Amino acid sequence: MTTMQPRELWSTMPGWGIVANLIPPEVLQARRVRAIRKLVAYALCALVLLAGLGYGYAFYRSQQAADTLAAEQSRTAQLLAQQKRYADVTLLQSSVAGVRTELSGLLASDVDVSAVVTSIVRQLPPGASVSQLAVTMAPTGGKQASANVASGTGALDTSGRPHIGLVTVTGQASRVPDVSMLVDRLHALPGFIDPYPTSNTTNDKGTLFTIQFSIDDRLLSHRYDMSKTGGN
Repeated sequence: MTTMQPRELWSTMPGWGIVANLIPPEVLQARRVRAIRKLVAYALCALVLLAGLGYGYAFYRSQQAADTLAAEQSRTAQLLAQQKRYADVTLLQSSVAGVRTELSGLLASDVDVSAVVTSIVRQLPPGASVSQLAVTMAPTGGKQASANVASGTGALDTSGRPHIGLVTVTGQASRVPDVSMLVDRLHALPGFIDPYPTSNTTNDKGTLFTIQFSIDDRLLSHRYDMSKTGGN
C-alpha cells in the first residue's frame, strides 16, 4: 500500500485534499480554560501537599525537641539530686581551697633555709668552718624592711629586687685572705646581696670572722604558691 501525496490525491480525487477546521472558537476557548483549570488544580494540590509535608516535618521536629527537652530536664533533676548527696564534699573542697589561699598569702615569703645554709657551706675555703649562722627574715618584705633588720646591708644593691631578710655568718678561717675569698664567692651566688665582713679577728688558730648580707626574692621557695598547691 502506497501513500499518495496531497497533490497526487487532488489530481486523482478532486476535493479530497481540502481540510478545514470547523470547531467553533467557543469550544476551543472552553478547552483552553479546562486545561488551565487542570493546571491550576494540579498546582494547588502540589502546594497543599508541600504545605502538609512542611507542617508534618515541623510537627515532627517540634516533638523531637520536646522529647529532648524532657530528657534533659529529667537528667538535670537527677544531677541536682546527686549534687545534694555530695554537698558535704563540695563544702569541704571549698574550705580546702580557702585554706590554700590563706596559706599561700601567709607563707608567700617562705625561704628554703636548708638550701641557703648548704649554699653558704659549699663556698667555705679549705680549712674554714661555720660556728654560727642566723637567718633573720624581714617582717614585711622590701628593702626598707631589710634595712630595719640591719642598717646598711644591701644598700648598694641597684637591682630593684625586694630584699626579704638578712643572713649573719660567724666562723673560723685559716687565713685573712680566706675571708675575702668567701665574701667574693658569696657575692657571686644569686639572691645573696652585698656580703661584707662586720668583724675579722686574728688569733693563734687563724681568723675569726663575721659576714653579713641581705637576701632577695630569688631565694623564695614558692612551695605554697596557688599553682603549687592545686589552686586556680
